[in-house]
Amino acid sequence: MGLDTDTIRRDFPVLDRTVNDTPLVYLDNAATTHTPTQVYDTYEDYYSRYNANVHRGIHTLSHEASQAYEAAHDRLAEFVGADGREEMVFTKNTTEAMNLVAYGWGVNRLDPGDAIVTTEMEHHASLVTWQQIAEKTGADLRYIRVTADGTLDMDHARELIDDVELVSVAHVSNVLGTVNPVRELAALTHDHDGVILVDGAQSVPTRPVDVKTLDADFLAFSGHKMAGPTGIGCLYGKRHRLEAMEPFLFGGEMISHVTFDDSEWNDLPWKFEAGTPPIAEGIALAAAADYLDDIGMDAVREHEAALAQYLIDELDARDDIEYYGPPGDVERSGLVSFNVDGVHGHDLSELLDNHGIAVRAGDHCTQPLHDILDIPGSVRASVYVYNTRGEIDTLLDALENAQRKRDHLLTDHYHDLIADYYQNPTNPDGITNPTFRKHSAETTCGDEGEFHVRVDETGRIEALGFQSDSCAVSQAVASLLADHLTGAHIDDLTDLSGTVDALLDGDFPDMRRDCVVGPEDVLQAGAREHLTDS
Repeated sequence: MGLDTDTIRRDFPVLDRTVNDTPLVYLDNAATTHTPTQVYDTYEDYYSRYNANVHRGIHTLSHEASQAYEAAHDRLAEFVGADGREEMVFTKNTTEAMNLVAYGWGVNRLDPGDAIVTTEMEHHASLVTWQQIAEKTGADLRYIRVTADGTLDMDHARELIDDVELVSVAHVSNVLGTVNPVRELAALTHDHDGVILVDGAQSVPTRPVDVKTLDADFLAFSGHKMAGPTGIGCLYGKRHRLEAMEPFLFGGEMISHVTFDDSEWNDLPWKFEAGTPPIAEGIALAAAADYLDDIGMDAVREHEAALAQYLIDELDARDDIEYYGPPGDVERSGLVSFNVDGVHGHDLSELLDNHGIAVRAGDHCTQPLHDILDIPGSVRASVYVYNTRGEIDTLLDALENAQRKRDHLLTDHYHDLIADYYQNPTNPDGITNPTFRKHSAETTCGDEGEFHVRVDETGRIEALGFQSDSCAVSQAVASLLADHLTGAHIDDLTDLSGTVDALLDGDFPDMRRDCVVGPEDVLQAGAREHLTDS
């Protein structure tokens, strides 16, 4: 039996709002889910009834806050099958939880030549963190390959997980939707006396997760992706692992005894929670766990899988759309990343927003994975407990004739120059014999391009062109600048601030400001570098 989405949706008042005079269709849940009234009522209750700092306060409010905050640790431990509060550390988010392992365990345990194994589909929270730890310790960082169908190459995994110290793996890919075989990877890791850290940011909110079944040494996840508040995350750790691990942050609360010469650490989990902790957020996150358990995590997984399967089937039937990751008949999460031929992700995201649909566009903090896929970025639609099949149909309808709708958007929402210069660009293939080039890759949105500038002996711009895989807006602005600045002096290019805004009379949507002023910033930086070097 499916979820009663009508009843569930009543718990989320934000879903009643309109965007651009259209009912909101929120499909950006892999970034952040919405919060039900039951959770923010709990949050408000803390501030209205017993707001106080926890521990060491001999008064009623502090005692009540301490009890609720400690019970929240127990509740989150129960949610993932841990053995109590001693195995559940509260952090700011998944990223901080992973950094806690990296600096509390990795820096103190890894030696030159030790092996860290992760995967090509990792979020930057893992990949960048372990890059830094490898650089600091001299450890060897290895990546398990991603296959053409978006799954891990387990033969390659077995080759790499050999005399390993640590494996860090996403349980669910935030781009491909792949559900990785964590239990098998944990067994391989433990066979070689290694430790495994699981990034549960996309799995804990969307399916039953039991740390004992997975046999994970560490599991990191965030509150804001599981109907909870922002500013709160969790690190599960096997008790003996946490007991042997050094703190990452120091100060009040995490100590038991301090002298001028030395300090002793507090008991678990408090030795890892320095300073005033996220009290209201932790208590509210426990309410989110209650909310999801009342729905049933098996039901959450089945609901997401059904909607993702429907979306994939419909996208797969269209010649102008490519989706990424495993096919719908393979276990995967409720997120689907895709691209529409001829329409950059940022333009498509704005087009969908114009229809009241919220999606995410860019590289989703997985730039190396997008390099492997050979795409600058992707558009990601992700569902949760309150989404419906009708909302997927709304998305599919909006994707029809996307190029034509994009062109109308440029005409209707921007200064006339944007449409003119996009349709009739100036030197869009670059120029010959440039005096200097300036390349830019804006990884957050998948924009990439290069300006070519030829300067004559008097310092005048003789020709200016560009090559770009950027969005239509950025390409139009690059073309506008190529035309407008030809004949200007090179010194004029060193201070372009406000140039594009003035040329367009400020006539563009503010949420696309970065796309509008980005080319101006790139060209300005290139001119300054050229004059410094010459």
